[in-house]
Amino acid sequence: MKRNHLIFFLVSVVINCSFSAAWGLAISSHYGALALLMIVLLELKVLYQMNPMQLLFESGYFVAVLYWGRGIVLPVFALILNRNVQWVRQDKFYYSIAWILSLCVTLVYNMLFRHFIAPKAKIQTFYRSNEQIRFVAVFQVCLLGYLLFINLGRYYGADLPWYNMACIISCIICFAAQGLIVNRGIRTSSLFKYELHTELQQQQLERQLRHYKACQNYTESFRAFKQDYNYMITSVKSLLSIGEYQKAISLLDTIHEINHKQVPVQHSYSNNILLDALLQDTADRCEEQSTQFSANVYLPIGHNISETDIVRMFTNLFNNAAEACAKVTSDSDRFIAITSRYISHNGWLKIETANSFHGKVLIRNGIPESTKPNRDFHGLGLSIIDETATKLGGIMVIDVDQKKMIFRTTLLLPVNIKRWNKKETHICPSSPA
Repeated sequence: MKRNHLIFFLVSVVINCSFSAAWGLAISSHYGALALLMIVLLELKVLYQMNPMQLLFESGYFVAVLYWGRGIVLPVFALILNRNVQWVRQDKFYYSIAWILSLCVTLVYNMLFRHFIAPKAKIQTFYRSNEQIRFVAVFQVCLLGYLLFINLGRYYGADLPWYNMACIISCIICFAAQGLIVNRGIRTSSLFKYELHTELQQQQLERQLRHYKACQNYTESFRAFKQDYNYMITSVKSLLSIGEYQKAISLLDTIHEINHKQVPVQHSYSNNILLDALLQDTADRCEEQSTQFSANVYLPIGHNISETDIVRMFTNLFNNAAEACAKVTSDSDRFIAITSRYISHNGWLKIETANSFHGKVLIRNGIPESTKPNRDFHGLGLSIIDETATKLGGIMVIDVDQKKMIFRTTLLLPVNIKRWNKKETHICPSSPA
């Protein structure tokens, strides 16, 4: 919520009540409908954190549904009473009934729309797809414009029974078209999200395979070294038994050198096997692109982060950091630093990722805007991190230092721990220099 939300809300209520008293069902006039559209758009702007397409969609939805509901009720009254719509509007009794029925039609459709077509869980995914919400918002406004054009007939004496019937059918068609197009946008957005999750799972499998192969190479190298080690130790014992101490020392130095050459060093970046595999893969990626990498992430015992959530959050987090560093031209300026801290007095886990970046970061609704060509697909990474952190009861905080060209992402996650063993806080995995 924004600051002064309640004040803006009360101001909006006063404006809406004043508009209803002054214009009422006169939104049938083109000026009234456009005026209401601008009023609602400005009210949503000051009340909520929305981008322009979200504002256009919600304000257009509000005005269009109200306009279409009125477009059904008034012609029905005119047909039943064998009068024209203008007469119904000027009659106080029928005017009041028409007002109530128009609101009822609008509220019933809104209830069905929000429950079956666009429930909260689906609309959140839809809101993250700029391309889909842009298409639906423009289509919705075009439907409103189409009804405004049809309504011009009333000003040219075409207020006849067949015309009223055409208006009723047109409004019903607009309701159906609006519901279908929103449903299509939501389904498409969900497919984009599913495709992204499938790609992330495939990437995770590839990371695990690389991690397992690295472990296999380490095991094989260690076995080979162990065999040579046994022979060399036997030789060292023989040299010591006959007093050839200098040769024994030289052989021990050779053993130490072979150990460093044949057995690869395995760094431990985390106490969690899955998270450590992700960090190992990121470290290898950083080594390939000459990026300084350091990580020390500790997940305390009793945390409530599932393996799926670990993959969803940290895969996106590390990918974004690595991709941002790859765009930095100077090798000495590229770095990724990942740290964690358990705040024992309130039971929160803080995980911070800092990385260098090049260029300018555009923040929209608290999320950096993707610079890739297919923004709807690639711009979901940080949104998924934010969504997962929120589901776990935590938050994601982004801090961009444009002067130092450092991008920081901080995850604050509550830890479900009944009893914390203070000794665990001193156990930290080793990290490379």
